[in-house]
Amino acid sequence: MSRAVYIVDAFAARPYAGNAAGVVTAAEGLEPAQMQAIARELGQTETCFVRTTPNAETDFQLRWFTPTVEVDLCGHATVAAYLCLAREGRLPLEGGSCQLRHLTRSGILDVWVTRAEGSATVPAVAPVVMMSAAVARVGPASDERHRVAGVVGLEPSDLDPELPLGFEEAGARLIVPVRSLERLLALRPALAEMVAYGGETGYRRFTLVCRETRDPGSIMHLRHFAPVNGIPEDPVTGTAHAAVAVYLDGQGLLPPGDVLRLRGEQGHAVNRPGGVAIELRRAGGTLVDVRIGGSGFIVSQGTIADP
Repeated sequence: MSRAVYIVDAFAARPYAGNAAGVVTAAEGLEPAQMQAIARELGQTETCFVRTTPNAETDFQLRWFTPTVEVDLCGHATVAAYLCLAREGRLPLEGGSCQLRHLTRSGILDVWVTRAEGSATVPAVAPVVMMSAAVARVGPASDERHRVAGVVGLEPSDLDPELPLGFEEAGARLIVPVRSLERLLALRPALAEMVAYGGETGYRRFTLVCRETRDPGSIMHLRHFAPVNGIPEDPVTGTAHAAVAVYLDGQGLLPPGDVLRLRGEQGHAVNRPGGVAIELRRAGGTLVDVRIGGSGFIVSQGTIADP
């Protein structure tokens, strides 16, 4: 049996930028081992597999695989999946926008898709997809700043002296604040050291954040590494932006307000620049939801045979 498969550049302002994801839009009947084989064959940082669901509370079921493992949540591949579903006419966008729900290993999550209208001179572009990433549980990490600097390929003096290391529990993510954008962009990742350190500590993701940015409209510049998951460097990482937004909020670095719309940037170090829209929602001063999203470009479409 053959299935439709796409390659999509998500979080991108132009094709061949941002973060590329594979998408299989009709994954009914595929076993996990088959999904893993397809993800390995496509070779993208993540591939999203979409199924319809008989659950009355949800519209789709989504699963995500790197070339080596299944992951609980992936932002850029979710954006990619909904761009493909919109291309196939499977979203109720007659009114210009829709809210949907999908079932994941992280629970039921909401997504909002808004159609971008064209004009006589500018053709319609892909829809904008925003998804709930929930509110990550972020706390302080053990203060091994000197060792962590070497693990990620930096000197201890390269770390931001005003910010602590952070730990996101669900993603087994170590958040490392970097003092300058120059040093962040110049570092050569120490992937073997990350794998070894992760084996000792349980960290599977290393997200480096700098408050200095290329675009003055951005609040953060990230680099993200997950070699133990088969991802040496992820170009533009939606879930990392969600976690780092919670981290920065916990440090008192984000403005007040019930609805806060921000932007992060990533990918410049690997010549895949992209941006992530971030929306924080508060009630009574407490974070109740973090949403991430953006748009992108379908750059390839074809079929793939079942393994």
